Amino acid sequence: MGENLISYSEDKGIVSYYDRDGVQRKAEIVRVWGQIGFNEKNEKWKSWVDLCINNSKPNSNHDCNKLYNIKVLYEINCKKNKYCLLSIVTYDEDGRVLYRNENLSSKVHYIMPESVVEKLKNRVCE
Repeated sequence: MGENLISYSEDKGIVSYYDRDGVQRKAEIVRVWGQIGFNEKNEKWKSWVDLCINNSKPNSNHDCNKLYNIKVLYEINCKKNKYCLLSIVTYDEDGRVLYRNENLSSKVHYIMPESVVEKLKNRVCE
């Protein structure tokens, strides 16, 4: 991610950013990398750790309990108020990849009011 990280949400120990220089627009579709950082190890952090553990390859030497941040590639349809996740990569404190999923289905979700994704949409669809 670039040097121009913009915070768009902070809630219960989780800070969400996006890379202003990485925003790609094509008509009403925006692709943007978001980053989720954890200021504390809370329930949301634990749910990401569980995802990492459940999806790690057997006998991998990754310690999912060292989860530090997550990068997510979003595709947002600004006009239809929908989004899908294209990629999720989790990292440990040293920047090593713990878990990567780039084979996400193209399942489309509606953007819920007052959600973190809505806050991101409001920033990148301006």
